[in-house]
Amino acid sequence: MGKSSLLNCLVGRRGLARTSGTPGRTRQLNFFLVNDRFVLVDLPGYGFAVGPEAERRAWGPLVEGYLAGRPTLRGVVLIVDARRGLEAEEDDLLAYLAAQALPVVIVATKLDKLGTSAARKALARIASQVGDVELIGFSARVGEGRDALWRVLARWLEAPPPPRAGGRRTGSPRR
Repeated sequence: MGKSSLLNCLVGRRGLARTSGTPGRTRQLNFFLVNDRFVLVDLPGYGFAVGPEAERRAWGPLVEGYLAGRPTLRGVVLIVDARRGLEAEEDDLLAYLAAQALPVVIVATKLDKLGTSAARKALARIASQVGDVELIGFSARVGEGRDALWRVLARWLEAPPPPRAGGRRTGSPRR
């Protein structure tokens, strides 16, 4: 239960985002209008995605173009598997988002697949990697972290759009 499960749990609508047993099945930008108020956008993942290398590399410009070219974008939820933690691709993406002056929150999913102690250690390990970036532990199965993520989204929606780095690309995540 990863990104699609998180989206479904977040909006309380089973089957909104299609889930798969294989990670990395999102191949395009998927837009979800929530409460006729805002749009959540599901972007292709690339760190643990399954598929041909050339296809995964092609997602880079798609994702970067979206992130750099949306003046109404309020923030980015970076989803990582708590069992895996952050990898080089996520570190690169965090640097890119910082260069774009985009707010970010990291959501570590699949906490329910770990015992209490292991989950605590996994979150501590991720927190040590990201410094002052907000981190939320999440379990779509039991809804843990759902309210905390909604608080972040509400904060972003109430604030004016963040000042951006002139709409230009500054740095690029390595893919």
